[in-house]
Order: sequence, then structure tokens, then C-alpha cells
Amino acid sequence: MVPADYANFFSVMAGVGATLFGLIFLVISIRPEITDTENASVMRQARIASSYTALLNPLVISLFALVPHTTIGVVTLIMSAIGLANTIVIGVSLLLDSMRWLKKLNSVFFILGSTVIFSFEIHDAIQLVIAPGDLSALGSLTIFLVIIYLYGIARAWGLVGARQFHIRELFAPLVPKKMQGVISDTLHIESTKDVRKPGD
Repeated sequence: MVPADYANFFSVMAGVGATLFGLIFLVISIRPEITDTENASVMRQARIASSYTALLNPLVISLFALVPHTTIGVVTLIMSAIGLANTIVIGVSLLLDSMRWLKKLNSVFFILGSTVIFSFEIHDAIQLVIAPGDLSALGSLTIFLVIIYLYGIARAWGLVGARQFHIRELFAPLVPKKMQGVISDTLHIESTKDVRKPGD
């Protein structure tokens, strides 16, 4: 088990993770088409995989942290390696997909961010495997666990269809109005393709 000073933190993190998963399953029960990967676009499949992985990562680590006489170095290393591998697979899938680069841009920033986060988490995990009592590595890990939760919430937010920030909004004022119309029409066509089922 982690030091007593961190027990409350991991207890709260485990509760938050359980609550978030409960809310996601509630949404899925209301809108089961969200996880219909057979007819989903690569973009939606990426959101599903990344949100599940990001929310599961802190939850599993926090639960193991609460088990008496158990260190979290190994489980953290396993979960962070899964997260990094999943991110790499998603990135390759998006690169190979035929969708336009403009539409990929938002996901590219999420992928780069998650790659950095999980890489730092792996570093902290290795430190905890070598020295389970390393409070510096444990403190760093707690920060990244919070960041990973926020990342997972952001991906799940887009998964359920809520409006989210897009990088292109930063540059919208710099783009001529005629070009903005062309971009909007293109994105609308691509979005229509995403939700269209085979045979429609």
C-alpha cells in the first residue's frame, strides 16, 4: 500500500474513476450506437479506445494502491505501457486512414499529448519498480494520473457527441470567409460519412 499521506488521494481517484465509468455506461445504455465499432469511422473508434484506456489507467492503479502490502510500480508500468501502445496503434490507424488531414488535425494533438503523458508515466513507473518508496516518483505519478483522467474525460466528451474545442478555431479569424465556407462544407461532408452506415 502507498504511504498514508497518499491514501486519501488514491481513494478519491478510485471513486472518481468508478463514477466516470458508471456515467459512460449509462450514456452507452441510452445511445448504444456510440460504441458500434463495426460501422464507426476510424476517428470514432480512436475516441472510444483512447477514452476507455485513459479512464481505466488511473482507476486500476488507484485500486491497487489501496491494497495493503502491495506496491504499484509493476501495475503502473503495465497500464502505462498499454496506454502508450494503444496511442501508437491509434496514431498509425489515423495516418493510414483516407480522411482529410484537416479533420485529423484535432486528433493529432490529442495523440501527441497522450504519447508524452504515458511516456512520463512509464518513467515514474520504472522509478517505482526500482525503488517502491521513492516519494518523488510517487508525487510525480499522482500529477500525471490527474492529467490522464482529464484527457480521458476530454475524449469521452467528444465520444458522446458534445461540442469540443478544435484547433482550427484558433485560425478561423485568419482564414478568408470564402475559404471558411469551403472548409465547413468539407467537414460537414466528412461528418456525414462518419455516421452513415454501409448500404445507406
